[in-house]
Amino acid sequence: MSSFLGRMKEYPTVSLDRFDRENLHARAYFLSHCHKDHMKGLKGPLLKRKLQFSRTVRLYCSFVTKELLLNNPKYSFWEEYIVPLELESPTQISLVDEASGEKEDIVVTLLPAGHCPGSVMFLFEGCRGNVLYTGDFRFAVGDTSRIEHLHSGSRVKDIQSVYLDSTFYDPRFYQIPTREVCLNGILELVGNWIGQSSHHVVWLNCKAAYGYEYLFTNLGEEFNTQIHVNSLAMFKKMPEILSYVTTDRRTQIHACRHPKDEEFFLGNRLPCGCTSADGTPLRIISIKPSTMWFGERTKKTNVIIKTGASSYRACFSFHSSYSEIRDFLSYLQPVNVYPSVIPIGRTMTEVTQMLKLMCRKRSDQEAFTYKPLGVLKRSRAERPTYDSGSEDELFEGLDLAPVRKKMGLNQDGLKENLPERTSAPVSVDEPSALTVAEVQSVSCNYVDCTESNGEEEDDEDEAKETESKDMVTDSEAPKWEDFFTTEMLTDSQNSQSQSSRMSGSQTPELFSDKEEETPDIADDFSLTLSASLSNHSSQNMDSSLPDTLILRPEQQLGDATTKTNEPSESQVSSDFDVPSTPESKVPHPDELSQLYRKLASGEEVELRKGSAVSR
Repeated sequence: MSSFLGRMKEYPTVSLDRFDRENLHARAYFLSHCHKDHMKGLKGPLLKRKLQFSRTVRLYCSFVTKELLLNNPKYSFWEEYIVPLELESPTQISLVDEASGEKEDIVVTLLPAGHCPGSVMFLFEGCRGNVLYTGDFRFAVGDTSRIEHLHSGSRVKDIQSVYLDSTFYDPRFYQIPTREVCLNGILELVGNWIGQSSHHVVWLNCKAAYGYEYLFTNLGEEFNTQIHVNSLAMFKKMPEILSYVTTDRRTQIHACRHPKDEEFFLGNRLPCGCTSADGTPLRIISIKPSTMWFGERTKKTNVIIKTGASSYRACFSFHSSYSEIRDFLSYLQPVNVYPSVIPIGRTMTEVTQMLKLMCRKRSDQEAFTYKPLGVLKRSRAERPTYDSGSEDELFEGLDLAPVRKKMGLNQDGLKENLPERTSAPVSVDEPSALTVAEVQSVSCNYVDCTESNGEEEDDEDEAKETESKDMVTDSEAPKWEDFFTTEMLTDSQNSQSQSSRMSGSQTPELFSDKEEETPDIADDFSLTLSASLSNHSSQNMDSSLPDTLILRPEQQLGDATTKTNEPSESQVSSDFDVPSTPESKVPHPDELSQLYRKLASGEEVELRKGSAVSR
């Protein structure tokens, strides 16, 4: 009983032998043969609806499987969606996503599986490697080496994964007799029985609707007779089988079926109810082909075992034995093997562990590992080359970290001299003065790859340019200490400065390149003294600094007197927060008003040393 869920890891857009659940989203379907455990969901309403609205989804199988499938009226709706493929003929199939238009091409080859009429294996070849899906198969030891399409010339193809029919991958089924050996045992038993009289009849108790055609054809040819079956419809387009089966009950070998066939047999009747023409009771024996029953035997047995007065078990297998599977895998040596069936009494973990022993060894696996072009981006360790005798001069007494430099595309001569290594450099004749920082920097030296898109490198260049500009700006900007001497402020002056900052003042940089405007008054300006005043103040640097007053007129000169009486926000928080000159006094409002009038009329302003007026 197949436990395969329908999806392969390498090609997840196709579904095999499973047509329900997540498989409803597949872009293509594959059917290995027409046994019910491989046809789940094949006649489901959801799948039928999908086919009606799809233009690209198809079912791929062999010609025999197509005829067997369409013979059942329940699957007749598949007729326009089935694409039969020739055996051992590679066919390219396009897997199209109808929503996005994405397309993937794969090559599929159908290989005979030896399980039942129409049964095939699927070999997928594409960008994700070669994958083999066996379905149900029966290969004898040595059969794999005779399959042409598993070889490329004289060598076995590199198989990435095998999805394996592991029905009998259990040491209990180590050796299953070949079909020829089993057939010979059945032929001997049948011949001895029907040869006694025309009333001696054999009933083949076959549990499957079809799959025993190998027995039918060989029995019919050996005894020159036909085997009775319920219907010929499934064999109409298989002439090689049709001539060996019949619906005429007057034959000595029957393979007819009935829902209660066991009850018929216990009553010494055939499932079809056939009796002799002269009323003579029929002498009937049943032969039940089986494999599982023989695998449960603890002792070595014959091919034919008598289990009752008139019942026999015949060893006949549709699946490969444990030793045959090992021969199959050891010849292909795939990287991965995934079981499709869990043997009775085993778990998935146990079977998986046993199959891992048949996979390609790790050393061999690495040799076949696919490596994309992205490997070219790998870091390459290189030692910087210098002229002879220059190393000691460069690194003597210095702790330098060499700068990573990009190699230009036109420096072909320099590339030839660089050692090409992909591993860490071996320290041979290295200067003793090299520091740890230098070694780490050298080991991370990258060589630019021509395959790279260069986006990350462009970002690095921009960041470096921005950083260099910032460094230049910071180095060229003048400092306050270059022009003025630093003096410690008193506690009162510190508190005054802090209160002005908290009031929301904005102090512009004195030596910035751009002029900043105050947000409160657009037409603010500062009244300065003449150049002679500046010269006078510079001549008296040794003595006390001249008193200075920074004047800031309001929008209307007439409101100056009113605003001096009521301290406004502009007076409390000046845009130019300069502390008061030592030994100075706060000017009186009357003095300020008088000073404003003189300035407005253009009169000269007299400065008095030690006065409250300062600039």
